[in-house]
Amino acid sequence: MLLTSPSSIDGFTRFMTEAYDERDMIGVSTGGLAFFGRPEAGGSKTYFSPDALVVDIDIVRGNERLAALVPRGSITTLLGPNQRNTDDVRFSNIARSFPLSVEAGNVNANQILQRIPGEAQSNSGVTKYDRMRSLAMRQINENKKRHIRLFEYLAWQSLLTGKQDSILGDASTQYDFYRAAGNDITVGTPWDNVNATIMSDIDDLCKQIRIQGKATADMVVIGSEALEAAVENAKLAAIADNRRFELIEINDKMPVPDRFAPFIAGGMIARGRLMTASGYELWVFTYNEIYNDAAGDAQYYMPQDEAFICSSKARADRYFGPSEKLPPSAAKAAWYMERFGIDIVSGPMLPDLKAAPGVIAPGMFYHCAWESDNETTITIESQAAPIFATNQTDGFGRLQGLITP
Repeated sequence: MLLTSPSSIDGFTRFMTEAYDERDMIGVSTGGLAFFGRPEAGGSKTYFSPDALVVDIDIVRGNERLAALVPRGSITTLLGPNQRNTDDVRFSNIARSFPLSVEAGNVNANQILQRIPGEAQSNSGVTKYDRMRSLAMRQINENKKRHIRLFEYLAWQSLLTGKQDSILGDASTQYDFYRAAGNDITVGTPWDNVNATIMSDIDDLCKQIRIQGKATADMVVIGSEALEAAVENAKLAAIADNRRFELIEINDKMPVPDRFAPFIAGGMIARGRLMTASGYELWVFTYNEIYNDAAGDAQYYMPQDEAFICSSKARADRYFGPSEKLPPSAAKAAWYMERFGIDIVSGPMLPDLKAAPGVIAPGMFYHCAWESDNETTITIESQAAPIFATNQTDGFGRLQGLITP
């Protein structure tokens, strides 16, 4: 029932109400992270390395040569100029130090004397400890959100380019997963041009993924600008009228396959199924999630004028390295519990996270806290050391130049 006049909350009401905090309403998306660490995708793995600074990532490439046929009765090791003895151990090794991400915030003595968001009234029995723990919890959650947004940014960077920054914006320190140059295609004619060859562009990258990545593409994430251009292209519409491909509405008779559930849970929007001229069946998705860059401007994780094509079963591992802190002592752990009432080392999970189960785990983060010398401030710090490796790197590719500049 709506009240006609304001009603104060008395002392019998719990001391915290549901306060509106814009930070709580800002969810964290994980559509790119859903590609990594899924066992059903080529045996992808998650590695936690809390005690090792250096990580070794092996990118193994194979081929699809036929076995040799030789005349019976003649034993020879010479199988012809184009048929060599099998060599199945050629690989590229990436041995690099883990990156390090740090986020920190303070709770000071003045803050815990004042009413905090959600507190009912000044005489509600809320103690300084209550306020300190509430503010600390909010700070840990905000730290985690920022780390996960960084994870998502790095995941998309690895998916789109086959490389990942260890220092943002520094190309000289990137992890390079050695993607074939042909998996990054700039189309000859933008898709918003009447002469665009959209179907051929998609088929070209699907063929490249099949040849170089030894994988069959089954999904395409198209930026909203690029998808709009494709839908409005007259040539593509004419091909559709000739039934050379199908873009089918999702319904009870054509549900999205279960293997794509982690991507949808992470924020991707399923748009339909595309059957290319060469017979590749691709499920079409858009991804409109954003982050704020250092200048505060909104940026898309998935560029809206590009398309990303891949096999959802391509292997992509994820690695989480050590913190840059000494291990907490038993006395420190007891101090955490006294001050915060929780095990701050693992911290709480986020309630407003767009993610399939297992995409985010406590072991990805390290939390610590300390008091200032004059005992007026507690600093709460969170660290992470992520690497998102596209091990089957040629199972992923992108189309660029889809919109006229």
